[in-house]
Amino acid sequence: MSAQFSSRTLGRFEDACSTYLVLKDIDRALGDSGITLGSSSKGGGGERRTRFRDYLASVDQGNVEGVQRLAAALAGILETLERHDNAKDAIKMLRRKTERDGFTYEGGWLRAKRSLSGPVFVAVTVEDLQHVGEQAADLQRLATESPAKTIGGAKELVESVCKTVLRLSGESIPKDGDLMTLAKATLKTLELVPSDVDDAKKGADVVRRCLQQLEAVVSSLGELRNLYGTGHGRDGKWKGLGPRHARLAVGAAITVAQFIADTYVERSALPMTGA
Repeated sequence: MSAQFSSRTLGRFEDACSTYLVLKDIDRALGDSGITLGSSSKGGGGERRTRFRDYLASVDQGNVEGVQRLAAALAGILETLERHDNAKDAIKMLRRKTERDGFTYEGGWLRAKRSLSGPVFVAVTVEDLQHVGEQAADLQRLATESPAKTIGGAKELVESVCKTVLRLSGESIPKDGDLMTLAKATLKTLELVPSDVDDAKKGADVVRRCLQQLEAVVSSLGELRNLYGTGHGRDGKWKGLGPRHARLAVGAAITVAQFIADTYVERSALPMTGA
């Protein structure tokens, strides 16, 4: 079963909100995480407790996205509490509670100790490629918390697998090349360019089109990162994309990275294992 936050843990967060936070803090932590105000059947306890309960009323921990949004919100509460000198004991207690629920708090994020959605990338027995699977899983968890970081990370995921495959293949990595240059060098090394498809093979035209679209996806990931990812200064009026676009970017990146890794392993006659 996927990790979830227990009612006891959520009750302790409610206590902390009531003791240390103001309504604006609660709205920022939960509302900015994509959680909408619902209507709790449990009344009493003051305005701050009621506000926290109303937000929780709209959270469904039965699906991965609901847990991710709640994790981002609770992390926001912990981050706000860290600005209160008299909340140190409360923070320690909340971190212990979330640890028991299967989450760890670090770097301003609450992350599940185990994957919320199962394997997203098949790890290969080549040790150098195993980190790619971990990177992919991290990106899926990050999509709800930080779409901009996820979009930037999707591009980096493809870069990572391309550089790794080129190095393992004994090929030089293009210097100062953009993502498309790097990808084309990798696809050429793996004989995955459209011109490599044998005309005599059944469905040759379809395979060529698929390979062309593969290159198009890589190009789009680079463009998306330049427009909406991290790594560029933005003015105060800039607005990024939401979690659904971030999940689209990371899903596309995982598909490309997996195909490249699968092809390398198959061509190298190396065994594969499930992550």
